[in-house]
Amino acid sequence: MSDKKNQKKRRVGIFPYLFFGTIVLYLLIHFAPIVMSSAAETEVVKYDSIQIIHQMTCYIIRNEKLIKSNQEGEIKYFAQEGERVKKGYKIAEIYKDAVDDATRKKLEVVNQRIENLNENKENLFERDVEKLDTEIHKTISQLKEYNEKGNLLKVEELKKELTSKLDKKRIIAGDKSFAGKNLEALKQEQQQLEKKINNSISWMLSPEPGIVSYQIDGYESILNPSNMAALEYEKISKIEPQITDLRVQKVIRTQPLFKIVDNNIWYMVTWLDKGLLDQYKVGRTIEFKFPQGQIKGQIFRVIENDKNIAVIFKIDEYIEGFYKTRNIDLEAVVLNYEGLKVPKESILEKDGKKGVLVLDINRNATFKPVKVKGYDEVSAIVHSNVFYEIEGDQQKAVDTIKLYDEIVKNPSRVKEGQMIY
Repeated sequence: MSDKKNQKKRRVGIFPYLFFGTIVLYLLIHFAPIVMSSAAETEVVKYDSIQIIHQMTCYIIRNEKLIKSNQEGEIKYFAQEGERVKKGYKIAEIYKDAVDDATRKKLEVVNQRIENLNENKENLFERDVEKLDTEIHKTISQLKEYNEKGNLLKVEELKKELTSKLDKKRIIAGDKSFAGKNLEALKQEQQQLEKKINNSISWMLSPEPGIVSYQIDGYESILNPSNMAALEYEKISKIEPQITDLRVQKVIRTQPLFKIVDNNIWYMVTWLDKGLLDQYKVGRTIEFKFPQGQIKGQIFRVIENDKNIAVIFKIDEYIEGFYKTRNIDLEAVVLNYEGLKVPKESILEKDGKKGVLVLDINRNATFKPVKVKGYDEVSAIVHSNVFYEIEGDQQKAVDTIKLYDEIVKNPSRVKEGQMIY
């Protein structure tokens, strides 16, 4: 009797455990997806960009022509450092022989006389003499006044002015007067005077349009487009430009005078790690950040070496000071991807295709294929709405994620079709 009572008690004692165990199991089965989904982070997709920026040392290569003197003499400059000039622009004059002021003044008077005759104003020549007399008397009065005041600087200035006016009067009204000569005789005299002056002057003209520079550094024949493909990093990295200013008062034959720099097309070369080769494709546009501003250039040539790669950039934009700079450290935006930005970890593979888990209207995780444009360490830029892929001989449109889609950041914790709360 007692044994039956004990068995009945054991059955009653086990039943509560079975009941509660069943409830716990039900709760686990029912709420486990909810618990797991709560650990799944999501993110709303937005439009953004990723820039790949490299620090580099660039060496500037220019097409520049060094112009040398063709004679000896005093030099006078007519262009400023850094000035843009046209072809044939007069940069300087070299005076081989001294031309006295009297010769220049004679030419001035002859030119005036020819102009008067051409305009039938012969009487103006006499009026010039009268005008000069008035100016001479005025200058003499001023000379006396400033001499009494003790202003020696003004006195010297007026003396030179008086001498110049007296010389001019002697030429006009003196023994060498041109007043009685006809137009033909004056033109002959004009030609002789101009020839005398021009034979003593050599005009140094710009052979090409470009920027004038009087500064040389000794690398004009080394860093130029004709041999830039043969440049070696070991040699170029050791360059120490020594700037020489070419502006002087007197020059000799074959002396460097100035250089003309092509400002339409110029180049830069840099050396980079071979691991970056895939990011430098010929024809790709690169943005350079100079201290003076930003400009764009194209990858013109990539040369693989044993230790590195040499990248030559072609630039057709102007940046201040490029014509006198040889090497510079700068930032370059090598790649710029624009599109929908997603976490790099959100991308998974299904049947060999890349994609992300997107929450549908019922918040179920659905696989959507994506096509990656580019990425950095943490994010990727992908196409939006639709992208195209080749299947056989045909191009196929593939639906992909859209702006403001909500995606799963950590897809390894979520199964496709799972509801995310």
